[in-house]
Amino acid sequence: MRLLKYRILLVEDDIELNHTIAEFLEMSNFYVKSVYNGDEALNIAFEDNFDVFLLDIKIPKINGFEVAEEIRKKFSMPIIFITSLDGETNVVKAFISGGDDYIRKPFSLKELKVRIEAVIRRVYGSNNSVVRISEEIEFDLEKLELLKNGDRVRLKTKELKLLKLFLQNKGKILSKNMIFENVYDYDEEPNEYSLRTFINNLRRVIGRNRIETIKNTGYRYVG
Repeated sequence: MRLLKYRILLVEDDIELNHTIAEFLEMSNFYVKSVYNGDEALNIAFEDNFDVFLLDIKIPKINGFEVAEEIRKKFSMPIIFITSLDGETNVVKAFISGGDDYIRKPFSLKELKVRIEAVIRRVYGSNNSVVRISEEIEFDLEKLELLKNGDRVRLKTKELKLLKLFLQNKGKILSKNMIFENVYDYDEEPNEYSLRTFINNLRRVIGRNRIETIKNTGYRYVG
């Protein structure tokens, strides 16, 4: 599967509302994984990679506040609370527990989409294609150009495509298959030896500690 969509974990115990939200967001080009209680939310959050959490508060087993607190111990991905709870106390508690936004039910699906897009822009960047990796190094995502102290660093096209993939998926574990599908052309035969070479060349330029090897799985850009 090519990494083209932002991934959302939707935690809502109202089955009909859950399905409605999921269907709308998928039609809006998001990938949505639906769960219905706090246990499910934590289990899948720690097993998979998501860009945004949509989290109801009054959910079975573990409430939304507690789920957010546990998520925040490991992840920095934005959390948007979707809840029928009102009042200043609940709003304050939502942000203290790790929330980035709070939307009260009933809400329009269009408003929800706009809020998701706003938090994605805020957390993952705007339309500016230049990403600063360090004080000396920056990378242009559109031009596939790596600069160090203003001078162009010559790398292979696949190494530049791989760096772009890492920068667009900071903190996520990328399996080798995901990398192969996004870096190699369809008519090419990828192999692990060449991938390791690309990784080593990138580490040599941007720093060894920026790309983490996940044993038997793949790699993660940790910045």
